[in-house]
Amino acid sequence: MILRRISTFLFTDVKALQAYHLMRQGATILIAVLLTKTGLATQVIGTYEMLFYLGTLVSAFWIQGLVQGFLSEYPRLPETEQRQLITNAYGAFLLLGLLISAVMILGKNYLLPWLTGQPELDYYQLFFVYLALNFPPFLLENFFLLWKRPQQNFFYGLISFLPMVAVVVIPPWLSLDFVYSFYGLIVLAACRHLYLLYFVIRRGNWQLRTDLLRRWWWISLPLILYALLAGINVSFDSWLVGQYYRGDETQFAIFRYGARELPFVIALSAALGTALVPRVADQLELALSEIKSKSRKLFHLLFPVSIGLMLTSKWLFPWVFNADFRDSVLIFNIFLLVIISRLIFSRTILVGLQDNRVILIISLVELLANILLSWWLIRQVGLPGVAWGTLLAITLEKILITGYVYYRYRIPWQRYTDLRWLLTYSVLLLLAFAVSF
Repeated sequence: MILRRISTFLFTDVKALQAYHLMRQGATILIAVLLTKTGLATQVIGTYEMLFYLGTLVSAFWIQGLVQGFLSEYPRLPETEQRQLITNAYGAFLLLGLLISAVMILGKNYLLPWLTGQPELDYYQLFFVYLALNFPPFLLENFFLLWKRPQQNFFYGLISFLPMVAVVVIPPWLSLDFVYSFYGLIVLAACRHLYLLYFVIRRGNWQLRTDLLRRWWWISLPLILYALLAGINVSFDSWLVGQYYRGDETQFAIFRYGARELPFVIALSAALGTALVPRVADQLELALSEIKSKSRKLFHLLFPVSIGLMLTSKWLFPWVFNADFRDSVLIFNIFLLVIISRLIFSRTILVGLQDNRVILIISLVELLANILLSWWLIRQVGLPGVAWGTLLAITLEKILITGYVYYRYRIPWQRYTDLRWLLTYSVLLLLAFAVSF
């Protein structure tokens, strides 16, 4: 009861979705930290990281593109069609999750070496059973957003991610075989799936509407392709490391543990951008002002934390994880610089206005830049070169999108970004990076 009152007081729709993403990201980081304390070999931890990298690689672009298309289409529909879209979306996600997992399991002998550089990974089949069950529940936090039920989004995060930490970490902590962690993930995914199904049955209308599905698909297709390219941009780094250091799970783990932006940046910025998509579509002028004010609050929260981490990471990293991950520090510090681009929300404006094709074109430019720069720099400076290539490509993408928003819609970035604070914090962050050497 006390927690419910606190959540009612604290959370708007935006804040609740940010809290949900924050808990998801926090669970990922906490699992990574705690696994290093359980006595598991670095190679086994690398296997766990590689499986989740693989799952993200083959599923995240579908989820992100379809969800953003859903968020921009759902508010425009009458109530009857909204209820029908709920059930049709659930069916589409269910079939898509099953199809992805089936393809990955049946094509393992070809896909696994090509995507990871590894001929074999333990727990592979179990992981993709988990992915199939866990695919549809990605809809639920977005349903809660559209239904304006922030408290349920908050508690859904609690009951999803605290148990996830427990089921992954407790078995190795008790010296049990790591396979029990994957059994636990499967059970947890099944529970999340049943929770989603409860709301789909209550709020949906079980009528197949191919016209709704087609319209949703065509709106989402450029966003799916954009998310695919963005995911390839992110996953390409891990793929490149896996190929360049073929068969060396230790190097892969060192890179993956360093190649993390500030844990809260993606969670809070992605949630804010997602939550404001419907607002941009309905009331652009009001949305621009809201993006500016809410992003300024993120500046004041996230930049100081990034600067503090930049200055202390050389001591904190080996202490939080262990001495084997000391080489991850420089990679981590480079990725901290990505915050400068993440907190400019020009892409949110284009998605809300359904100007999605140009996003796809710009993402192709970003992907090409990332491939060329990362491949060249890994040969020059090793693992940190991959991080530099990614940073430069992400920065280029943000410059191009921000420029297009001004050219096409005459919306300068100062209308949705507090430039004074952004530039001040950016200079301080770059100075901290220089000092951190």
